[in-house]
Amino acid sequence: MPRTYYERLSPQSASFLVREGSRTFSHSAVLLVFEPGDLAHKAGGVDFLAIRDGIEARLATVPRARQKLRWIPFEDHPIWVDDPDFSLEYHLRHTSLPKPGSEDQLRRMVSRIHAQRLDRHRPLWECWVIEGLADGRFAMLWKTHHCMVDPAAESDLIEALLSDEPHPPEPRIASYKPRPMPSAFELVRDEVIRQARIPRRRLERLEGVLRNREWRHDLELRARGVAGLLGYSVKPRNETPLSGPAGPHRRFARGVIPLEIVQHAHRVLDAPIHDVLLAVLAGAIRRFLSERLVNPATIDFCVSAPVTLDTEGGHETIGEWIVEMPIWEKDPRARVARIQTQTQALRDANPALGARTLVGLAEWTGSRRLSLGARAISRRPVDLAVMNLPGPQTPLYFRGARLLEGFGIAPLREDHALAVAIMSYDGKLCWALNADFDRLPDIDRFAAALEASFDELAESSRSRAPLEMVKSAEA
Repeated sequence: MPRTYYERLSPQSASFLVREGSRTFSHSAVLLVFEPGDLAHKAGGVDFLAIRDGIEARLATVPRARQKLRWIPFEDHPIWVDDPDFSLEYHLRHTSLPKPGSEDQLRRMVSRIHAQRLDRHRPLWECWVIEGLADGRFAMLWKTHHCMVDPAAESDLIEALLSDEPHPPEPRIASYKPRPMPSAFELVRDEVIRQARIPRRRLERLEGVLRNREWRHDLELRARGVAGLLGYSVKPRNETPLSGPAGPHRRFARGVIPLEIVQHAHRVLDAPIHDVLLAVLAGAIRRFLSERLVNPATIDFCVSAPVTLDTEGGHETIGEWIVEMPIWEKDPRARVARIQTQTQALRDANPALGARTLVGLAEWTGSRRLSLGARAISRRPVDLAVMNLPGPQTPLYFRGARLLEGFGIAPLREDHALAVAIMSYDGKLCWALNADFDRLPDIDRFAAALEASFDELAESSRSRAPLEMVKSAEA
């Protein structure tokens, strides 16, 4: 067995380190809101030590959480090594909102924390425990760098923490023994050997492609995809209030919608929930631009929508759909129909692939899918990124504290002013808006446009369910 351990980052994972700058970040965040339950402290607040013990007991299930970056000399390519100085106290932070713990105070704190870069000299994640919310609730804000996410991993740290039982068996806290790091000489030696083997590997890969009877069909599908996007690449981008260079600061807003409203529209309109939500977003963009005195009929507005795909072999992967939003369409039913036509064409392009539903999963996967979705967003010329994140429709718990809501905070591209993420959980749709601080100072107006678009959808589908986009901390 080798005396030392390290793991080379894939080219895609390493690219997120290169892209990151002082104004754009390569991390996603998840805000989880809990009722205190068994974690309520007798003296008030929450039992932070119990939270710490719960997280420490599950660190062994996610080895990447205790690994940090090093770079290969001369090659300057990043690798993962075990952190011999790992300290959970550095990654687990504790803070509180000042009284009265309002929604606006929480939004400002989340925005400020999310806009801080992760320290590259340590494992690339943080967890902030935020207490002082209304009704004694507390929140956990998780930040995870995209290069940490392993597409083949079975779970992430948040998924390992949550359970469908209030009091599942507690794992024993395992001792941590970091594996020795390689020396600079060993890294250079291994890199020279790896480079020498590359030509042979490329020939073997080419031989495998030529033997595959489906390779022509695969190339044809890829060519069609490129051709379909050619028009968007050639045409100049429209300047809108939702585009332009992003700054270093962020604004955050959130809202909760009853899932039954969208499910009713899904049944009445005979359209996938994914398409219904895109149509709602199109209606919100239409309203917001009109309020900003921008005529929606003059704009070609496209969104990037990462979707979970199932291949013929049963393996799961994340793909990207580029959808042109019919923001010029006044009728919400017509918006759903136009989006459904596009997404059906995307499904028909390869019958072996199909988008997953937004609901119906038995376990929590939202945090991992958020990071995988962020990795799937390409540099194609689009105006906004939106992520639909499926989740379980039964309550989840962490050490006796019930999870009430979960919000994914999608990263901003350097040329976007807004990113949207929608998490489905326990009969709710939790919307989170991550916006540039300077370019979108009226983020509340966009949240109001979302509420009005949902109301319009409910009315058009003759839904009798009450519609109210409530701010969670004021419910």
